[in-house]
This record gives sequence, C-alpha cells and structure tokens, in this order.
Amino acid sequence: MAINWVDAGNEHHFASKSLSKLVSSYLEPVDPREAITKTFRLVDLLLLSNHIAKANELIVALYKYGESIVPSDPRYSDPPLKYTSFSLENFWLTHGKQYPPPTNVPAFMRCNHGCKTREENLAYEQWGKFREANRTGWMLEHCKLAEPSDPHIWRETDDPRMLAMCCRLLSKNQTQGKFVSQERMKEALEAGMKLFAQPQVCISEWDWKEARTRGEKRHSELLYRRLVVELAIRARELETAAEMLSLGLRIDGFNHGSDLYHYLMIPGVYDVLPLLAKRGKEGNPFHIKEEEAEIIVKKIAETLELRATKGRQWSLAPEKVGWEDLLNRLAKGAWKVNRKEYKQMGVKCWEDILYDPADESEIKEAEEKAGELPKDFKDMMRVAAGFKGGYHLFGGGICGVPLVDGEPEDEFEHFVSDFGHLGFRKDGVTGDVIQIQAGADECDCFRHYIIPPAVWKANIVGREVREGEYQYWHWAPWRGYISSWDSVRDYVASCVEEVEGMIENGKKVDHGNESDQDPDSGDEESDSAEEEEQSSDEWVHVEKE
Repeated sequence: MAINWVDAGNEHHFASKSLSKLVSSYLEPVDPREAITKTFRLVDLLLLSNHIAKANELIVALYKYGESIVPSDPRYSDPPLKYTSFSLENFWLTHGKQYPPPTNVPAFMRCNHGCKTREENLAYEQWGKFREANRTGWMLEHCKLAEPSDPHIWRETDDPRMLAMCCRLLSKNQTQGKFVSQERMKEALEAGMKLFAQPQVCISEWDWKEARTRGEKRHSELLYRRLVVELAIRARELETAAEMLSLGLRIDGFNHGSDLYHYLMIPGVYDVLPLLAKRGKEGNPFHIKEEEAEIIVKKIAETLELRATKGRQWSLAPEKVGWEDLLNRLAKGAWKVNRKEYKQMGVKCWEDILYDPADESEIKEAEEKAGELPKDFKDMMRVAAGFKGGYHLFGGGICGVPLVDGEPEDEFEHFVSDFGHLGFRKDGVTGDVIQIQAGADECDCFRHYIIPPAVWKANIVGREVREGEYQYWHWAPWRGYISSWDSVRDYVASCVEEVEGMIENGKKVDHGNESDQDPDSGDEESDSAEEEEQSSDEWVHVEKE
C-alpha cells in the first residue's frame, strides 16, 4: 500500500509526500542529512495531527541513530542534530514529563538576549513571534495605512486593511514579555475573525498577477492567521482557536508567516490540536490518519536502524547495476526529459545519446597522451566512450576516447581549496589533472576533469588513501562552485538519478523562454509509437508502491 502525506512543496502549497521517497533518501545518498531534516518536518506534521506518542517515537529514533549515519564533513559547520526547533522545545515543555527529551539532545547554551534556561528562551521567542504578527508599521509600509486614532473603528467597516490594522493595534504591546488585557485581546480576536469571515479563494487558486494589478493582498498577508489562533487560545476560546487554525490550513496552508513550526510554538496550542484532529482531513488537509502514522513511524525507525547498522543501501551500486544497464538508463531517461534539445542537436533516438565503444588501441593511445586513466572510466569507455548531455543537462556530458586532453585549460591550483575537506593539500600541488572533452558541442562552457589516482594519492595529507581513489569534477566559468564526485561512475549514476527523478515527478528540462515547439514535427507530443514505447515506464527504475 502506498503511503503518502501532504505538506508544502517547492512548487505546490499542498504537495504529496511519499514514504518510499523518504526511505530512499536515507538509504541511497552518501550523506543522508537531508532525510533527517525532512523527518523532523514529518514529526511536526504528526504533532499537528495530534499523534503525540508516535511523534515522540520518531524523535527518539532520530536522536538514537541520526548522528551515526551522517558522515563527518568539514564543509558543514554544524551536525544535523546540533540545534532543536522551537516547535520541539514547545512539545517538550508541554509533554516533557511523559515524553522527556532524549539524553543526547544538546544542552542549552545561554543566548544573546540573556535567557538562562530553555523555558526562558522559548518564552522570549514566543513573545517575539506574537509581537512580529501585530506590527502596525508593516501596514503603513505596505498598505499606506497609518494607525487609526480609534482602534474600535473595525466595528463600522468591512475594509480588510482596516480590520487587519485594528486587530494588530488592539493586540499590540511593545513591552518585552507583556501582553494587552484580556478585554482588549478579545476585541482584537473579534476584529481578526471579522476579517477572516470574508470569503477568499484557496491560495492554490489565487491569481497573484491579477491581484498585484488590482493592488489586492490576501487576508493572511494583511494579518498572520497564527495571531488570531493565539488570541483565541489566550482568551480560552479553544473551539474558536481550532476553527481559525482549520480555516488557515485549508485556505492558506503554511504561508505568510504561519509556517507549521510557527503554529506549533504557540503557547497552549496542544490544548487545540485534539479539537483540530476531530475534524480529520476536512478540517486539516495536512492531517495524517492514525493507521498511516503507525506505518510511517515504524518504517522510518527501521530505516534509520538499517542505515546505522548496515550502511548505505545504494540501488545503483556497481555490484547491482553494470555499465551497460547504467548507461542505457541514462540515455533513455535523458531522451525522455530532454528530447526537444536532443532533436535540435541532431540526435534521433536515445541510442544516439551514447558514443560508440572505444577499442583497446584507443584507450592505450589516450593513456599515452594523458597518463593512466581510472579503471572505472576505462570500463565505461569499453561500453560507450561517453554520452551527450544538454546545454546544462549533465554539464554537457563527457566524451572520452579519443578526445582526452592532458593539458587542461584551467590552472588546477585555483581549485585545490574545493578538495580541502577530502584532505587535499593546499599548496605545493604535484602532478597534472586530465581534461575530458564535453559530450555536447554547446554546453555553456562546462569543463570536465579527472584527478587521476596517482596524482590524488600524491596530494592527500593526513589520511590513508584507498586503492584507486580519485576525483571527477566539472565546472563552468560562470559558476561559483565546482561539482565533484568520487569517480566517473558516481557522476554517471547521479545523472541517472537526476533524470529518473524528473520522470517520476513528471518534469522535463526547462529551456527558459524558448518555444516548446518541436523542431521537426511541430509538437513534442507527436512522437512516433516506437519512440513512445522506448520511453515508457518499463525502463524507469523507480520504486513502485
């Protein structure tokens, strides 16, 4: 059974998230720290769904295994579990007796504003978020609306801007840690509820361009929805708080100053979450059902233990996928996501993306010119001497034999700092790198290099070098960084992961403002039946649920 949940995404306010993808993000990459970050987000969604015990179970698993599965990397100054979110701090403050923090949660460090305990620090930040939500200066800056002399004028108007302003003004107290009276807070709540009672379309249906033309703002831009939720909690109107929270989640998701962790750090929010949970999916589009929560937590806890005890479980490992299969998957995937550009390059089918194999005499000639080549690179060339990328796709790809150049265009010393985290010496570099020709004729100046094993070993200090260890990397003069891999095979595998991920998500290579018109037929959808069969999902090696 496929298990999914809903969360905000990069392109969608209500995006589907897959358990299988999260599991893969733990097992597939060299460094799974991103999976840990995503899992903490999932913890917050479980808390929002009032699955307190299950959320705690996942927290315990994260702190039990998280540190051991993330490799040490000087490029990252902080380990993934160094800091705790304020949503977690609020959870432990509320449920700490039943679900205390794991023993390896970092100790509280005195903050810049003088708080001596976690509780003081949380209270300071909670007040700061409340104060942020009722700034009246924002209304003057963005809506040209000054504070009214009479904050009770909201009773006589339906103007959204004035309703938002009055709610802000009535709830405003600039003294650190202090709040307005209960009477004033209840009136601010009424003003906010009057604003949010006005109909407004869901954020996913909102026409931003038209709204800008008309000078309109969403209600949640004028007034953070979390402010009204907190006002209702402080007024002890918990059903109202649950209704306002439900309305905000349904209409605006996690937008405009009301992200998930903002809601979960509100004081008293755990009195509201059981009421919200009773509404199920209808009241909270991000709600996770209890039976699904059990499956999710069990699977992720097992995955964390597997990664910690058995290490990386890479589906594209050399012992699982040979060069022929790997290159075919790359070519078929690239053809499906970048067919338009390939046709402009004269490529007629996915097979044409791969260069012909190199024979032993060509490999020997290349090594006589450039020095010894890495074993995996030579193994690839015996299957295909490279592959064509796009203008940016794969950095243009690579073309090995016979186009291997032993005289790089760039001074290698300019890039040694990029390998410092791997132990590469910073000065006195000995040996030469190998420059490989790009696979595409036009690839926006991407350049491809190999630091061969002998050169790599001669320049690594402070650690033991594995047999055959080397680096492949590419860059372009307009980029501020290089992209590097531990081998050519790792680079090719990353290309496969890239295109198959795009296919799974229904994406194609973005060609900017260029027309989507196919250069041959006038319509990319009019490919022959043979091409459609070649690009079918039969060869897409993604996990099916």
